[in-house]
Amino acid sequence: MKKTVGIALILFLPASFAGATKYAGAFLEMGVGAQALGMGGAFVAVVSDATATYWNPAGLSYLSGKELALMHSETFGSLLNHDFISYAFPYKNSVVGASIYYLGGSGVKLTKLQDANQPLGFSNRAIVADEVSHGDYTLLLAYAKTHTAKFRWGITAKIIYRDIPDTTQSSAFGLGVDLGAIFTPYNFLTVAANLKDATSTLLAYNNGTKETISPTFKSGFKLHKEYRKFSHILAFDGDFRFEGRREATQYWLGDISLDTHWGWESWYKQKIAGRVGFDQGNFTAGLGVSVSKFRIDFSFLSQEELNNAYRLSLNVKL
Repeated sequence: MKKTVGIALILFLPASFAGATKYAGAFLEMGVGAQALGMGGAFVAVVSDATATYWNPAGLSYLSGKELALMHSETFGSLLNHDFISYAFPYKNSVVGASIYYLGGSGVKLTKLQDANQPLGFSNRAIVADEVSHGDYTLLLAYAKTHTAKFRWGITAKIIYRDIPDTTQSSAFGLGVDLGAIFTPYNFLTVAANLKDATSTLLAYNNGTKETISPTFKSGFKLHKEYRKFSHILAFDGDFRFEGRREATQYWLGDISLDTHWGWESWYKQKIAGRVGFDQGNFTAGLGVSVSKFRIDFSFLSQEELNNAYRLSLNVKL
């Protein structure tokens, strides 16, 4: 719960106020796709569609044709728009994909005192001086390959642009790399890992300030069972970070922290799906409908401190 509030605050603060750079990559931790959110974000071993550019590039290797993925979500009481678009296609003996991840908002009110030389009070109130927009944009370029029948791997290159108005650090560029792998020792079991920001992603601001996004090791498993007309998945992910977040995470020991994700998905005739999960202790649920080449997913995230989050996504096989 504490982490939800912490990330919410960091998203609205420029880096100069955020203090240590251990939260520099918080804007990239929101996840993508309603299917994934409905399963509590337990997706590193589950993903097999165009959203794999974000979750685990190795998952792209499951695609046998072209696919388009779209997502929209309004978070924190519609203060933030969260959008994602991804396109992936087979190329020779591999699969490549390109995605755009956006998190931002408009109508952010900047205030000032009526008299800047006097303290705040009844006769010297804060007034709205301006309204601005802010946004974080990330371009993801991914490559995946099936190495053997049981092992797949992939890599994602990230180009980041941050737009933070009315601060000394008004914009930043960054470059990073994610490495992913999926191993299926048995038909019912899949294990996977994704090392995000493997080389520590550098963010360079226009005033000369530099930050780094530390690596995050995401690992998880998926148990899969077919029974008559039903298909069931139980999944678990663990996010390991090494930057001393402590109280902002579920579990920690020294500088090592762990956040967990649990998810369950059941399909009926591969047409209708129901999902439930826990995203760092917060309850999630979702529904999915697959018709011909289209799949529509809707999900819900319950948050005690903040408004509930809703997410809608569409996948199209082209």
